[in-house]
Amino acid sequence: IFEQPRAVEDTLRGRADLATGDVVGEEIGVSAELAKKIGRVYFVACGTSCHAAMAGRYWVEQLAKIPSIVEIGSEVRNREPVFSPTDLVVAVSQSGETLDTLAAVKAAKAGGARILAVANVLDSAIPRTSDGALYTHAGPEIGVASTKCFTAQLAALLLLAVHLGRARGALSADEARRVLDALWKVPEQMRLVLSRSEAVKDIAKEFVHSRDMLFLGRGTGFPIALEGALKLKEISYIHAEGYAAGEMKHGPIALIDENMPVVVVCPKDA
Repeated sequence: IFEQPRAVEDTLRGRADLATGDVVGEEIGVSAELAKKIGRVYFVACGTSCHAAMAGRYWVEQLAKIPSIVEIGSEVRNREPVFSPTDLVVAVSQSGETLDTLAAVKAAKAGGARILAVANVLDSAIPRTSDGALYTHAGPEIGVASTKCFTAQLAALLLLAVHLGRARGALSADEARRVLDALWKVPEQMRLVLSRSEAVKDIAKEFVHSRDMLFLGRGTGFPIALEGALKLKEISYIHAEGYAAGEMKHGPIALIDENMPVVVVCPKDA
């Protein structure tokens, strides 16, 4: 958890050019020529990486104006998806060895799609099978619950979205510069949050006896809510659910009582 600022800095280093408001294309794994030919971005991932891919999908549609979808690797593997040569399939995997994601990549390749791997482990199976690789530089993930790799994946996918937007003319240099400048400030903001870990411990003590917890978010806050719920399940064995905030009134609200803690992801803007 405390290595996240360094991991994000290492992932950004040498890739974002604030002077030109652009991303160094050779570092992203997708050429400007290929970027112009993409008809759809198709993310495949599992678990935590799938939550990062959901945020990546929002950014690609917002900044590059390319239709995008996210699929769970095991679901792609066990049905009959349709791929085309104008698809860019972005396979997101910390280890680069996730079996279901690798099987989805092979199916996409058979369908003629171009493959970009977003992985943390150099020369792992998924990058070797792909046409290009965008490596996060998070370092070894020792714990089972992926933390620094998740935030490094988010940084990498935002760089990808900016690169695609600039290459296709959908994103102005000024707007790209604004996004990249904000991204550069994230590690320092992370350090500020991490410096308040004692306050987080106090919150944890307040809810330590809860057996259920609800996480709500909207927009990019939704995949973060899903990830928060997943982390609580993985680490504390407490039942938790992540929901799109607007969906809460369509059923889950029935579960809420005075004993149910609710975590709301609510940044101050979109």
